[in-house]
Amino acid sequence: MRVIAFVLTLLALVGTGFAGEQALRVFTDDAVPVVPVKLDRVTATGAQTNSAAQSTHRWPDLFGELQPPVPVAPPARESVAAEPKPPAPPIESLGYALKGVVRAGDAVWGLVSHPTGEQIVRVGDTLSDGYTVTRITEQGLWVDAGSDTPVLLGFPEG
Repeated sequence: MRVIAFVLTLLALVGTGFAGEQALRVFTDDAVPVVPVKLDRVTATGAQTNSAAQSTHRWPDLFGELQPPVPVAPPARESVAAEPKPPAPPIESLGYALKGVVRAGDAVWGLVSHPTGEQIVRVGDTLSDGYTVTRITEQGLWVDAGSDTPVLLGFPEG
C-alpha cells in the first residue's frame, strides 16, 4: 500500500515539473512581436498633426464623456401643516401651589410650593418642566407653558 502511494506521489511530482516547464515557455516566449505606437498631438483647434492619424477610427466612449460632478439640490420641502401641540397639563396638577406674593417697590416675587421644596421666583425664572414665569400680579403667577396664552397659578381656594 505504501509502495503505491510512493509511486503516485512521484508521478504527481513529475507532472507538476512538466506543467511548470510549459508555463515557463509560455511566459518567456517572444512569439508576439511588440510594435511601438506613436501618439499624435492634437492642436488647440482640434486638428491632428499627423495626416495618417486622421484616418483612424475613434470609438465612442462606453460610459459617455467625463463630466464634472453636479451638486445635488436639496429636496424641496413640502408645505406640511404643523401638527398642533397637545395642551400642557394644568400647572396645579404638577404639584405647584402659590403660597404668597411679595412686593417691595417695583420688585415682585412669588413663593411657590412644590413636593420637591419651596422656591422664590421672579419674572423670567423657570420652574421645572420648562414653565417660565411671565408676570406676577395680585391674582397670582402667570406661567408660560409653551402655548399662546399664559396659565395662571393662583392662590388656593379656601
